Amino acid sequence: MKIDFVTPRYGPVGGAENAVSALASRLAEIPEWEVRLHATCATSSSSWVNDESPGESRFGSLTVNRYLVDSGRTAAWSLLDHRIQSGTSSVDPVTQDEFFFHQGPVSNDLSDAVEDSEADLVFFAPYLFWPTMAVAPLVADRAIIIPAAHDEPFLKLSRVGELLQQSQGLVYGSRAEQRLLQRTHPVGHLPSTVLGWGIESPSDGDPKVLRELGLADRPYVVCVGRIEHAKGTLGLLDFWRTLKSRSGIDHQLVLVGSPSIEIESDQDVIIARDADDEAKWSLLRSADFLINPSALESFSLVLFEAWAAGIPVLVNAYCETTRTHVNEAQGGLAYRNYPEFELAVQRLTSDEATRNHLADNGRQFAEREYGWDRIIRRFAEFCDHVA
Repeated sequence: MKIDFVTPRYGPVGGAENAVSALASRLAEIPEWEVRLHATCATSSSSWVNDESPGESRFGSLTVNRYLVDSGRTAAWSLLDHRIQSGTSSVDPVTQDEFFFHQGPVSNDLSDAVEDSEADLVFFAPYLFWPTMAVAPLVADRAIIIPAAHDEPFLKLSRVGELLQQSQGLVYGSRAEQRLLQRTHPVGHLPSTVLGWGIESPSDGDPKVLRELGLADRPYVVCVGRIEHAKGTLGLLDFWRTLKSRSGIDHQLVLVGSPSIEIESDQDVIIARDADDEAKWSLLRSADFLINPSALESFSLVLFEAWAAGIPVLVNAYCETTRTHVNEAQGGLAYRNYPEFELAVQRLTSDEATRNHLADNGRQFAEREYGWDRIIRRFAEFCDHVA
């Protein structure tokens, strides 16, 4: 079967793009699948500047075609974004189209290539950007949407509902995401699967990272992902600094990622900027536990990476997806407010037996539900159903 994937970017970039790239790479290793991934030359979702060269490349067995961005995120985007964030009910379809155009990344070469593709099915991810919103309708008779959605104003736009309903099916990261989409738009009749994302085996990491950050002899907890307001970073910092002032814990908080907000390292918080995969795995393996403060997740691959690295997790209970994962796995704790946060941190930092028990539960859950063999089997069954 010929399968195309379309994502805004390719490489070590956003969560949805990484997950789709990993799936495409795994499928490309199987002789029965002919797989191609289309992306722009951009790597930054804030500017969509052409960082890579256009053309065809091979990454292992996977063929990747990159196309130049004609228009990135424009000056008009900010006002349109603010209008939608203020309330979607008054945003007419023309304004919605303008928003997705000005958000970018617009690539006419990508659009032409996908439209000319001979693929049996074309998978678009995530829903939010121009390559999905504008190009998927051009191949609606073979388009499958991987929304990678969470509860946000953009999801409620009528154009998003039209996109989903015109498609041939939907691929969800979690049951929580499926429930969210079906509450928001009338898509329950469409073919769909709750695929999840396969978990890679953790690398041994690079021990020198801990020494460079001054963590070789200090206990710490880790938060991995985009360091920004939308991911709950500021709330986490407020909770953490309050906790440090009220308790005697010696742990530091390590934020792994590149900040898009003004924040500096201090005696309580360390920022591991631009950490590569080796550094990430080193920091996960040696942490006492992972905190994911985000209330906006469609899957949260980092929870499964933490379990694979042998540590439990602490999540924001207002995120249905991460709360559900933790409850099903019995692989961590959740908090809704500061008192619950403090109790959970105190328990996880002081009780090694509890940490080990939760981590082992999480590892078994990840291996059982999201091993690559099971992911590929679910994906193949879905494709056979809709093709």
